[in-house]
Amino acid sequence: MTQISHKTTRRDNSELYSLYKKWPDIKRYLRSLGCNSTDAEDIFQEALVIFSRKRTEPDFVLTVDPFHYVKNTCKFIWYNQSRKESKHRTSELTEAVSDESDDAWFEKEQQLLLIEKALQRLGEKCQQLLQLFYGKGWSMTAIAKKIGLRNDKVAKAQKYRCLTKAKEEVNKLQPESLFTSKA
Repeated sequence: MTQISHKTTRRDNSELYSLYKKWPDIKRYLRSLGCNSTDAEDIFQEALVIFSRKRTEPDFVLTVDPFHYVKNTCKFIWYNQSRKESKHRTSELTEAVSDESDDAWFEKEQQLLLIEKALQRLGEKCQQLLQLFYGKGWSMTAIAKKIGLRNDKVAKAQKYRCLTKAKEEVNKLQPESLFTSKA
């Protein structure tokens, strides 16, 4: 009985040693999943512990190479960890948004209305250019063709002029004028 367990221990140690040699491959794999180096190392250690514990269970049958078992265990640990962190970040964001005061929300809403009113004061071509670029994500080349400008450089210069004009309009408008009739 002691010989069997002694042989098993020797085999387990040699497997662990060969798995440690594969650490750079597993680290590279985890990094490709978005894991940082420190977390990757912790995940690898945890996967090795899981593998070692599983090997001691009498009903455990390893159907794949130990490297692939550990690699997949690392993947599952990483996915579970990142899912938990994602839920935690989402709850923090929800709390932060709910903590925002009504006054701050009202101020942001006023600013948006002010910007909207300023944009309405721009010419039709400027409105169209800004809508195509910022609203629809069109390229400058496509915008130039659509609104009849020579090329993308002219469209880029026109966009700059439109933004400058919009900023001037925002500065001219007073917050009180938001609730008056449109100019």
